[in-house]
Amino acid sequence: MVEKALQLVLEVCSDVVAGERLVPPLEYALGVASILANMHMDAAGVAAGLVFEAIDADLVTLEEVEDRVGSTTARVVGSMERFNILERKKQSVTAASAALSAQNLQTSAAKKSYDERDEGSSSASGDGKKPRVREAMRRQQAETVRKMFVAMAEDPRVVSLKLAYRLFVMRHMCRPEYQGDRQEMLATAEETREIYAPLAGRLGMSRVEGELEDLAFQILEPDKFQWVKGIVESERKQWRSYVESVCEMLRQEMASIGVNAVVSGRVKRYYSFYHKLERSTGEAGGDFEMLKAAADVTQIHDLIAFRILVDTDNECYIALGHVHSLWKPKEGRIKDFIANPKPNGYRALHTTVFCLDDQLVEIQIRTHAMHEMAEYGVAMHWHYKDIGDNASSTAKELLTWIHQLAEWQHEIKAANATDSEFVEAVKDDLFEEQIFIFTPRGEVKDLPVGSTPLDFAYRIHTKIGDSCAGARVISHVEGHDGDRLVTRMVPLDYELKSGEIVDIVTNRSAHPTRDWLNIARTAAARNKIRRYLKIHERDINIQIGRERLDRVLKSIAGLRGMEAITEEVENWLCQELHMDTFEDILSAIGADDMRPHGVAVKAHEYFQQREGKESRDERGETGELALPTTSRQPAVNLQVAGVDGLLTRLANCCCPLPGDEIVGFISRGKGVIVHRSDCPNVMRLHERSGERFITVTWHGMSQPRYHVPIIIFARDRAGLIRDIATIISEYGLNLLSIGTNANNRERIVITATLEINDLEIMPRLFKRLEKVKDILQVERDMGRRRVTDAQA
Repeated sequence: MVEKALQLVLEVCSDVVAGERLVPPLEYALGVASILANMHMDAAGVAAGLVFEAIDADLVTLEEVEDRVGSTTARVVGSMERFNILERKKQSVTAASAALSAQNLQTSAAKKSYDERDEGSSSASGDGKKPRVREAMRRQQAETVRKMFVAMAEDPRVVSLKLAYRLFVMRHMCRPEYQGDRQEMLATAEETREIYAPLAGRLGMSRVEGELEDLAFQILEPDKFQWVKGIVESERKQWRSYVESVCEMLRQEMASIGVNAVVSGRVKRYYSFYHKLERSTGEAGGDFEMLKAAADVTQIHDLIAFRILVDTDNECYIALGHVHSLWKPKEGRIKDFIANPKPNGYRALHTTVFCLDDQLVEIQIRTHAMHEMAEYGVAMHWHYKDIGDNASSTAKELLTWIHQLAEWQHEIKAANATDSEFVEAVKDDLFEEQIFIFTPRGEVKDLPVGSTPLDFAYRIHTKIGDSCAGARVISHVEGHDGDRLVTRMVPLDYELKSGEIVDIVTNRSAHPTRDWLNIARTAAARNKIRRYLKIHERDINIQIGRERLDRVLKSIAGLRGMEAITEEVENWLCQELHMDTFEDILSAIGADDMRPHGVAVKAHEYFQQREGKESRDERGETGELALPTTSRQPAVNLQVAGVDGLLTRLANCCCPLPGDEIVGFISRGKGVIVHRSDCPNVMRLHERSGERFITVTWHGMSQPRYHVPIIIFARDRAGLIRDIATIISEYGLNLLSIGTNANNRERIVITATLEINDLEIMPRLFKRLEKVKDILQVERDMGRRRVTDAQA
């Protein structure tokens, strides 16, 4: 199969150059296939690694691959091809981010900010786009992760193939001769550190995980990488003779008992060592110089570790006993992952001993097969055909986890959750430090640090979680007569510790409550609790929502409470708020998914439309509510949903003026924020909180001060800003901010924000400014016009 794949690739890729791609397709194919072969991937996986680049470059079709190489390889390549479509989308977003960064860097060099008090000034030009680009990248990354898990559930070879591709790309980027785009390198390295390296670790591929972490470390933090590399290499030279002496003693000890063993010493990887230093100094994520000053290598006990590889499981325990006869073990640091494998299939014996010269060192003992499984994880299950009904217990644990990801996706999809919410639900399992908890039957479950019995119960099964009433924890306690097992009841918010045996106590009358959301640590458990509450507490939420809305209607809108809500009003509200039934609205209010104030204002809007202004005057709803005088945008007396005098202020982002079409947005704690109807933020807010928009008119306006952004197109010359500021001062206006943006060598664009009491001044001011030498045009800045050379 591999020979057929290689022959096909040689035929179609031999004469193809790299072009816009990272490297020529043939080099790509051979590099990825070599990585997969070193992982001991099966023939179908290696063949897929060979032909995929030719498929992705449109040099061969999937049908040809199936005909020449086989259906299994074609299926793996097909899953990978669907997944890679998302990668190209994400790369386009990354390219946009890089272009924007370059543009902002160039623009900032020409800017001269005189006053940064106004958030809407041009000194922030371009910055508003950055969050949008980052958000787009985050959404694409979430979609990529979700699609990868779907592909994994179909055939886990896909993730091995993707990891091999990512490892090849990272190796290529770290070559000294690589001259690629720096922004693309950083984006790729960050994604590698956040997603692909943890994923490799979760799949038991420790060698791939370690190398990806080091390569990403080298790109993202080159100064720290070189510093750590220098320390490790120095320690390696210093400890060389010590390592050789210990290895020789272990070889002699194993030979004396007739155990055929391979003994070696290794130094900790760079990124792993760096994290150890951070934790030991308490400078995680802090200042680099402080970290260097506080770093103490002597506190890192597992910088040097030793590994003993033997032939059988029984020889592992024999070797452990003889290691302890040579050197005293450190209490509490003996771990048996053979009897209790990690969920990713890892098996070994770990012990920390006081070795030569009383140095604390870690020694790992495993068989050759365990070693290969630890290095290459999930790929080895296909090498050994360790799949299907005849799979070993470790393989079944790992495959169960992969299928669990698919089940979570189906559950979250059924709840209409987004890709980002899916990633949030699984990242606890994937990205965070884990603890290992045992069931009374000896099954091990891994959970994020800080997990509670609720998380453990839901990890076992949803029904057990829903009926969880408590937990019994069995743990080791040191005593005068040695260690003993102690069983104790713990509350649901108890923080579990690694190695504990937990027995969940269930009760038919127990069920999830809202308090459980504050107790559960994992997103998966919280999602299951929310789903239960949504199904079973609807009636309670409806009652709570009815009481809340009744109070708000009486206090804000001046109505008779819920008595005023007729069937006609209910139908109108459902249409306005895009809900199926009025009970859905009440349930959403009770569940804190919708604010009662927004619904009350909508209801009042309905009555005002129906009854007219006369009925409003009869009810006497004309009280005026004063706003704080310290607000940056002045208060304004507008008519909101037919009611005068409500807490209102004009939005800083679009600075609406009388005559503009406007809309009101009910903010939390700030009253009604008034935007222009064409404000770019209005569309974004409509998507997230459409129910919080209300009708606003300029009726009864009290003529406050207005903030007016203006834009001036001119030929550049010395003293131009001074002349503009002088004229503005002559009109008695307050200049809040001013900024410039060089359009080209001769033309500039000047943006300013003025504080104006009388709007009739604006046309006279604009005409006066246009008479200034070299000023070409003055107009109100509506936030939509792009600056081009054609403006001049």
